[in-house]
Order: sequence, then structure tokens, then C-alpha cells
Amino acid sequence: MPDPSLIPSLDLQLTWRGTFGRVRVFHDRVTAETSYERPGRTEVPMASVRGWRIEPCDFDAVCVEFVTDDDTFRVLLDTTDERVADHALRRVLGPPLTD
Repeated sequence: MPDPSLIPSLDLQLTWRGTFGRVRVFHDRVTAETSYERPGRTEVPMASVRGWRIEPCDFDAVCVEFVTDDDTFRVLLDTTDERVADHALRRVLGPPLTD
């Protein structure tokens, strides 16, 4: 049987208007990468993330925002993935940031 720490419990991806977003949720951690508002695909430095939230980006996409002291990394996801992403991120990272 494969090591469960190597298999994500949730793997969401979106290619949207020329940008790429991916959030992978494991039982003990989250990984993410994005090209939205970036010159190329960038891994979100999860060790530096101090909070997260989900915000609308457009009528057909939401942004998962990972906030560090120096930057905000926005990962685009399909609007239909918002609820499952919110639930999974709360389980691993705790409650989202408030405005």
C-alpha cells in the first residue's frame, strides 16, 4: 500500500485564460502553484504563509489567496471547487483570514 503522506486527499487544478493554478491537500500539509499574476509557474512558499482566504476573481473562477508577510499568491480555481477547497484548507490550515 502506498504511503498516505505522499498521496493528496484533494488535488484541484485549473487552466484558465492562459494561467495555471493547482492546490494539493495532504493530511498534514498543502502545496500550491500558480502562474496567475506571475511571469511563470511559481510554487507558493507554504512555509511562509501566515494565512489564506478564498475570494471571487471572476464569474467563473475563485482565487485561493495565500498570504505571506511580503506577498499574496493567488491560485485560481473553478467556482464549483470553492466549497470543497474551503473545507479541505480549513482542515489542514485552520480558519481563513478575515478581511
